Amino acid sequence: MHASGQNPQECPCLSGDVYYQNFEDKVVGVDRDFGEVTVSKCKRCGQFWLHYLMEYEHLTAGGRWFRGPISAKIAASVTAANATKLLEKLDWYFRGGSAFGGKVLRTSPGQLRQWLVPSTGP
Repeated sequence: MHASGQNPQECPCLSGDVYYQNFEDKVVGVDRDFGEVTVSKCKRCGQFWLHYLMEYEHLTAGGRWFRGPISAKIAASVTAANATKLLEKLDWYFRGGSAFGGKVLRTSPGQLRQWLVPSTGP
């Protein structure tokens, strides 16, 4: 039985809600590839999220972001340099942005590189 309050399993943040007003953000920094790293905490259930944003300003639909659920311990240890490696180790993460047609997609674990490198295809 759960105590009163929202069950984290039912929170919209775990279904792809990324609306910024539902989260408290802490900017971590920018990595060597100019990706912006942020740790967010859901204001509703307390779930921490690792958020990585990469924009290729010279490309149409060049923006892409990745957002995965992390523990409080990992949230406290995230650096700009280790963010992509942490995302790759998660069981799953969301990806979205103009590079993906503005959709939020749940993605299985694996190399981020395939999504980070701009492609000429769809």
